[in-house]
Amino acid sequence: MKIERKDVEKYFKDNKEIALKRASEILAKEVNWSSFNGIIGSKNDTYEVNVEDHDTVESYIKDWMYGHELAYSSDKNKNLPYNKHNRSSYKVHALLEDEYLKGFIECCLMKTYFKKKKVA
Repeated sequence: MKIERKDVEKYFKDNKEIALKRASEILAKEVNWSSFNGIIGSKNDTYEVNVEDHDTVESYIKDWMYGHELAYSSDKNKNLPYNKHNRSSYKVHALLEDEYLKGFIECCLMKTYFKKKKVA
């Protein structure tokens, strides 16, 4: 089944407030759209993912998730002198463990894909 941009936009709009509330509960701090976007956004460089390298939204999401797992595994194995649970990979991981938020994060990734690929 083909994923349509308009369906992604509707899902995003319908679920944004609930997702932010759940993220706030999981991270034990107020999460607004700017902070949520800061946690999951701008990870393409960190995860070495380029939208232009993907022909489908599914392959982009799969690659992004793989990049996240690599970053999370790497951070887990570091002997950091500070609280590594404050690292973005730990925050993203905590959010992805919630099925509802995982779906919302995938929706955000779809929005990014459609925006950067200029898909109607």
